[in-house]
Amino acid sequence: MKKRTAGLAVAVAVGFTALSATPALAVALPFENCDAAAAVGVYNIPAGTPGYQPKLDRDNDGFGCDAQGNPPYDASIVAAIVVQNTPPVPVEEVVEAPVVQVPAAPVPAQVGEMPVGGVDTGVAQQAGTDLGAIALGGGLVLTAALGGAYLVRRAAIQS
Repeated sequence: MKKRTAGLAVAVAVGFTALSATPALAVALPFENCDAAAAVGVYNIPAGTPGYQPKLDRDNDGFGCDAQGNPPYDASIVAAIVVQNTPPVPVEEVVEAPVVQVPAAPVPAQVGEMPVGGVDTGVAQQAGTDLGAIALGGGLVLTAALGGAYLVRRAAIQS
């Protein structure tokens, strides 16, 4: 019976971890291979961009689907494919809060103009996701379940 309880605790923890990781796996990568990338006109995919995958970079030079003489990497094509392959997030009804006017803070004398915004990199920005928090939560649940199983087992041995 005690082994069964410990096994059940581990199975539940693994199940919760799998469920929490499922949303992170929902976004499909843009290209299965370099032929698929070439079919839509994407070549020389730099590391760190949405279309890059290590399996596409055969020579490990930081560029996937290397091709001499082809046009340079076009981030807009990959961004459009990522948007098409990403499932829509359900939008709940939004109730707007009243706007409160707050007086602007004075600009310090050493700064002539306050910087606004960021640099336009040409890469589409998406709203922040909680995938890291979900994965961390799954890991914590797994750790708690295993700790509980350990304590149950230890108490059973001592009694």
